[in-house]
Amino acid sequence: MSQKGFELVKKEIDQKPDLLFCVASGGSPSGLYAEMAKEKSVNPDFCEKLRVVKLDEWGGLEKGSTFTSEFDVQSKFVQPMGIDPGWYWTIDPFTQDPEGDCQRMEQLIQREGPVDICILGIGVNGHIALNEPGEILKSGFHVCQLAESTLNNGMIKSLKQPPTFGMTMGVGEILQSRKILLFISGSGKKEAFERLKKPEISTQFPASLLWLHANVEVIVDSSVV
Repeated sequence: MSQKGFELVKKEIDQKPDLLFCVASGGSPSGLYAEMAKEKSVNPDFCEKLRVVKLDEWGGLEKGSTFTSEFDVQSKFVQPMGIDPGWYWTIDPFTQDPEGDCQRMEQLIQREGPVDICILGIGVNGHIALNEPGEILKSGFHVCQLAESTLNNGMIKSLKQPPTFGMTMGVGEILQSRKILLFISGSGKKEAFERLKKPEISTQFPASLLWLHANVEVIVDSSVV
């Protein structure tokens, strides 16, 4: 899964070295990042001009928490790849102004975007980024309410102070990406994957909106299929 993802990403970066890369946290794409770091170690010019934006972030965590998307992305991607801080755009998980930070990120995407490669995972309820199931979905970067199924995730439930909201790229910006790579791993995602295979679109299952995009690669590991 990780090797396939790396081959697809490298092909795009070779063609456009300064492309805008949307990086996601979590376990599913971590193998991709490891493959990219391995390439960087033997080819220092790889990703030298890459521009990077973070997909989403938890809000309401205790100060210094290592559960943040920022900690995950920094340790697995930004630092191993040596991404120039001037070419990495992110939301501070401990921001005092979530709405303002989302507005800043929205303006950034309007200036630097659209995203060239968007890395996604999928939630057990079908969320992509932190766009949770609902009657409506927002297009741009926004502060979002977290679904019960998300908050009941084992890792989140074990936290002393779990997140109380999210900050995320909206589905409109995701769908404007030139290429989307959706990584699905872990036996807990089987049900979501089975539902995703049906070309039925509903805001109650946000990942289904990917059927509207012409350039999506879904990369699945053996524990899911």
